[in-house]
Order: sequence, then C-alpha cells, then structure tokens
Amino acid sequence: GLGSDGLKDKYQIVLDALDEFGVNVSRHDTEPYLEGPGFYIVRVVPGHGVRPEEVMDRTDDLKLKLQLPAYHTPRTYIDGGAVIFEIPKTDEERYPVSAEELWARTNAQDHQGTLYVPVGEDIRGNVVGINFSSSDSPHLLIAGTTGSGKSIALEALLRGLCHFYPPEDLQLNLVDPKGTELASFEEDPHLMQSIGFDAEDAIGLLNEAVDEMQRRYKILREHKVRDITAYKQAAHDSEDIPWRLVVLDEYADLTSDKDDRKAVEDAVRRLSQKARACGIHVILATQKPSHNVISTIIRSNLTVQLALRVNTSSDSRIIMDANGAET
Repeated sequence: GLGSDGLKDKYQIVLDALDEFGVNVSRHDTEPYLEGPGFYIVRVVPGHGVRPEEVMDRTDDLKLKLQLPAYHTPRTYIDGGAVIFEIPKTDEERYPVSAEELWARTNAQDHQGTLYVPVGEDIRGNVVGINFSSSDSPHLLIAGTTGSGKSIALEALLRGLCHFYPPEDLQLNLVDPKGTELASFEEDPHLMQSIGFDAEDAIGLLNEAVDEMQRRYKILREHKVRDITAYKQAAHDSEDIPWRLVVLDEYADLTSDKDDRKAVEDAVRRLSQKARACGIHVILATQKPSHNVISTIIRSNLTVQLALRVNTSSDSRIIMDANGAET
C-alpha cells in the first residue's frame, strides 16, 4: 500500500496541479484522503465561486501529474460537500485482500440461516459481501473483459461457499462451456450432476431447477411458511431443503444460437424472478458484456452486478447501468 506518507505526497500533487491551473480548492477538513486495496480517493473543497465542473475537468491533468498509465483514468463525483477523485493504483501500489481473511472476518452469527459470501473490501476496509437470501441480492451477474479476473472471482466465491457450507446445505449446478474454468469442481461433493458444457446441457439443467423450484414451493405452502429461511427455522422433522446455486459460466457461449438463447433466457428469467424464496440462486458470468448477450431482462433480474474491468463505458453501463468499470 501507499501508507499515510505516500498518500500525503499524492494529495500534495493533486493540490499543486489544481493550483497550477488556477482552480481554487482547499483541503478537506476531516478526511482529505483514503486508501483502499485497488484505488485511493482524494477530497477537495472548491473555493468561493468555483464550479465543481472546473475541478472535475482537470482529470487529464491529474492523470499526467500522477504519472498514471493510459488505461487508468481517475473517476470524479461529488459527495459530502467535496469533489472526490477516485484514483486507480498502479500494480506496485495495490495490496491484495485474501478470500481466507475475508471469511475469517465474517461473523457467522450475523448470517445464520442465510446463504452469504464475502467478496471484497471497501475503501474503509469493511468487508463487502452478498447475502443471496436477501430479496435485494438473490442473483449475481459477473462480467468483465478477458483477463479482468472474472474466473478467479467466480472460483473464489464458489470455493468459499463450498468450504463454509457442507454438501447437505449447499448444492451446485455448474455449466462451463470452456470446460476448463470450473473443472476443479468435478469431484466436489457439492456438485449435483456432472458439469454441463453446452446450451443443451444448460437448458436441461435450468429446466430441472425450475421443476425443483415448483416442488419446493409446494413444500413451503404445506408448511405455511413464506421462504426457505422460515422453513429452516421451523422444520425439524421434515425434509431439509439445501440452498442451490445454478452457475452458468461464459454465458455468451450458451446463447450464440437464437433458439438456444430464448430457451436459456426464459428459464433464467423464471428462476431469477421467483426462485430466491425457495433457496435457488443464479450466477451468470461472461467475458462479453454486450447488449445481445446481457439483455435488459437478464440484468434487471440479476440484481447484484459484479463489474470487473471492461473496455468501454458502454460495456460498463450494460453490466451495471452506470459508468465506472472502464476506469
């Protein structure tokens, strides 16, 4: 990491650069800078009569002064009475956050009776996680360009879940068109049936999950409970219902044919609209975040979007409806 001295130096460079271009700003009183694993933020307060745009327009000058590489562009926004520059770190400045450490810092008591996975650390060093059992975050879309770490993110997530939830609590359905990304799960006791490789496998697996969803809803109705969490708390002598993750890696490969695409999309839509309450969750991953791969329907139903680095701001908007992943 940069440490407080390194950050102080970076902050001075920012102040000097803005001063050089006659943009009058002052230091932020309480928190002028903050460092996270992959980027740091600096806060400046525009002087009297200085419009925020005048400060934000100096992004390229800062990029030059901070000697950032071509593909690292600072992001700007306004927050808490200050203009924020979010500046990507170079490889030497970054520090890793291990998945093991994230799990160690996760309090199991807080997530009792839910399917939860930590995915990273925010700028303040707090653990950020996904609670699949929450109605806010039942399904996940992971997208990023080739080499952005999509496969590593997906594998770390699944490995962690398989480590902390025993096979009787968690089932996996996996489709891996490349045949290499998820191969290490082939022998895993959490795996329900062998890993699927093509659209036909995916459709079969998805339809089977839809049938299972309907079977589970029947059980929930019989027990007069609303969702799987309530069922798990109440039912002791009846059948235990494990969580199930349906994972489609390289989604673009499964939807290249028009008919396949319709069948896959329909099943994904049905699951993503109503499978959460009975403990079935969908994860889609793709290296091709384009309109014809990720339809609006898919994105609006996969309410958690994990955007890794992409090439353009339009790719970023397709994944998460906002710019930012391109920087």
